Amino acid sequence: MGLGIGISGPNGSEPCDDANVVNSDGTYDVDVAAGGTLTLPDINNIDSDGSTVVTPAQTPFVASPALDANVTNSDSSYNQAVASGATLTLPDISNIDSDGSVVVTPAQTPFVATACSGGPVGATLMKTGQLVSYATGDDGDIQAGRATDFFTLPSNNPFGTTDRFTDYLGGQAYSIGVLIDWSTYDGNTVLGYSGAIGTNAFITWADAITLANNHSEGSFTSGWRLPNLLEFANVCNYNSNPTLAYPVWFKSSFGGVWARGSMWLSTTTPQFTGGALRARIDQGIFDRQSKTGTSAKDGFAVRDFTVNGTILT
Repeated sequence: MGLGIGISGPNGSEPCDDANVVNSDGTYDVDVAAGGTLTLPDINNIDSDGSTVVTPAQTPFVASPALDANVTNSDSSYNQAVASGATLTLPDISNIDSDGSVVVTPAQTPFVATACSGGPVGATLMKTGQLVSYATGDDGDIQAGRATDFFTLPSNNPFGTTDRFTDYLGGQAYSIGVLIDWSTYDGNTVLGYSGAIGTNAFITWADAITLANNHSEGSFTSGWRLPNLLEFANVCNYNSNPTLAYPVWFKSSFGGVWARGSMWLSTTTPQFTGGALRARIDQGIFDRQSKTGTSAKDGFAVRDFTVNGTILT
């Protein structure tokens, strides 16, 4: 019979097989010789802050706490926590443009206001409108004053045009007798002129005051008054004869006020308080008349309009 030859293990025992070490997903698989020692390799963990942490195998790895981020603006009026790994969408910002309109702008986008249009243009007097010169250095020669010409502003009004005179909607229709003079716009208010306030009759100064105070034009039923000297003079065009004989006043909604020979003004002269100024529409000149007399007519009224964007109230 044959002779069996075997290899004995320690102390004559049976030989030992290698051990096998593996992880749960099989990505680590190592045999360990019987009686040998396996040192498990360190593990490189990635912490929540992105750093690498070398950890001995089988040692529990505890990541740094996931900290929230904080988003704030320079005056802390906006302050928002953002969870680690999350995304914060910054809210849009509502800016108020120079014309009073609201412009919605995505955060962090520079906001550029529209060019200041129709804003205050300073205290310089308006041009008289005179274009003809009769001597070197006279009004027609120098044409001193603000605006490009009597009808044209040097910058846009709130409706985006350079028209000095418009109706209350910014156009030239004049469906009611309201003339807006944008040369008087101060950024908040503007002066408006009405159509005729009476029946083209000669009346006393007190009656003219009352008519103007009680005047109503379309939806603008209050706030009217008799114009003062400068409010009347500001719309006199000294290139026209009469001084109000330029196209806007020819609209039927103004009741032919341009053709009235004279009208009362609200200005009283200190030399004679029993008298007030009378405007000669045809000549663009002024004189003083007794308040109790009937030497002037009813004329027109003026009113301050509040401007909010392109809305007048």
